[in-house]
Amino acid sequence: MKKICLLGFTFLLVFLLAACGNKTGAEDKKISLAVFDDPVFKAIADVAKEEVEKEGYELDIKYVSDIVTPNNLVDGGDVYANFFQHYAFMNEYNKGNNSDLVGAIEVFVDPAGLYSNKWTKLSQIPNNGTVSIPNDPANNGRALFMLQKEGLLKLKDGLSVTEATVKDIVENPKNLKFVEVEQQMLGRTLKDVDLGFMFTAIAVSNGLNPADALVIETKEDDIQPFTIVITTRSEDKNSGKTEALRKGFQNEHVRKILKENYPLVITSW
Repeated sequence: MKKICLLGFTFLLVFLLAACGNKTGAEDKKISLAVFDDPVFKAIADVAKEEVEKEGYELDIKYVSDIVTPNNLVDGGDVYANFFQHYAFMNEYNKGNNSDLVGAIEVFVDPAGLYSNKWTKLSQIPNNGTVSIPNDPANNGRALFMLQKEGLLKLKDGLSVTEATVKDIVENPKNLKFVEVEQQMLGRTLKDVDLGFMFTAIAVSNGLNPADALVIETKEDDIQPFTIVITTRSEDKNSGKTEALRKGFQNEHVRKILKENYPLVITSW
């Protein structure tokens, strides 16, 4: 009887270990990804999901609508990676949170532009005109550098594009007034200002045509810090999962979606 019980116990133990092993194996083949809740980002994520499956992994997509949650999720280990931000924004998050997130995979650069519902030329912007710009440090300077290039203001010398803020303006001949808002609100506030800085993605989602921008970034501008990346924890940068994600996001299907939606997009692969 003891022998039968022992054999039964042994069988049960082997069964449980096997079950646990299968569960762990399944988890190892799942990649959780936080994605910006935007039609184009969603379309790209759908392509990535199919491509990642070809590599033997399952892509578990979680859509988010703000710009804080995605990094918190990766940093806390709740998701493996995210797809929503550029290097500059990620670096600001790392500084503010003592984190070590990395841009593991470059996807594209979304050129920013200056738009207006009231004027067709920058020279028409009136004295004391209002300009909407992002309120986050990573993009604040990007807008100001664009305005400086067009002669609408002058910044302190020696600043990088990711450092400048409105406090660094030393010349403002038109006495422009700056309205600093969250990224997602840039499109909605355009009707209330004379000029608005906006990413192509936000412009398109708000019914604007990038071709109508008064100014648009080009390859000649300092835009490398604004390359949209797949972000992971540093220890996951070179893992098999990340390599599967690379194949999911760097392919001709993704390039086609980008070109169809963002004609001025710049891909980095």
